[in-house]
This record gives sequence, structure tokens and C-alpha cells, in this order.
Amino acid sequence: MHVTKKFHTEDLELNMTPMIDIVFQLIIFFLVVSEIASYDRIENLTLPLADQARPEKKLKNRLVINVNKHNQIIIAGKQRTIADVERYLRAEKSLQNLGSNRSKQPVLIQADRNAKWRVVQDIVETANKLKFWRLSFGAKTKD
Repeated sequence: MHVTKKFHTEDLELNMTPMIDIVFQLIIFFLVVSEIASYDRIENLTLPLADQARPEKKLKNRLVINVNKHNQIIIAGKQRTIADVERYLRAEKSLQNLGSNRSKQPVLIQADRNAKWRVVQDIVETANKLKFWRLSFGAKTKD
């Protein structure tokens, strides 16, 4: 018995549809991430001067609370009240499933040098009440 091998003469094609889908998803991801990263910064925020200020460490999942010169609290690009700050911190703590334990979540408070200290103090007291203990304050050196 004679067996012959058949070779396929069809051209192989590479389906690019999944590759295009992945590229579009990556573009959307980077656009969203860059938009969220810009929420941490506020235009026209003049930080107080501090001789002992150190360069900031880039921490993952750091919460940023801003206070502008008009004493407005801004989180994620939106103006908030102190009650909103408490709800925001409670929500962040519940995401960690800590219950009544201390949170290791770092919180950066950036307040304009012309903001009233009472607003910053209310934020610190709220964070303390909810057992956030990794608080840092935005400041710049004289250079």
C-alpha cells in the first residue's frame, strides 16, 4: 500500500483583530491612569517652606488630600467637606478590611501656606479618629 503525504498549499494568515483590541485597551488604561494621577496635583498650590523637608517618596496607593488658599478641601479633583473626608477615609479603610484596627495607608496632606490651620487640623483629627497613622504634610525647601 502506497501512502502519500498531502501538503497544504494554503497561505497562513495572522489575525490582527485581538492585537488591535489589546492596543486599544492599553491606550484607554494609560489615559485613565494619567487622568487619575493628575488629580493629586492642584494648580496654584503654594506649599509652606520647611528647612527639614525631604524629597517625597513615591508611595503606591497613597491618599492625597489638598487644601487650597480658599480653605477648600479637594480630593480627586473635587471639592469636599470635612464630612466627605471622613466618608472617604472610612471607604478607604473598609477596602482594606481592617475594621477597628490601625490603617497602614499613607495619607499626604498638601495645604497651601495661606490656608487656615483649623482646616488642616480637622483633617488630621478625622484621620486620627479613624486610626490612620501614616500622615505626611506637603512642604518645600527654600531652594
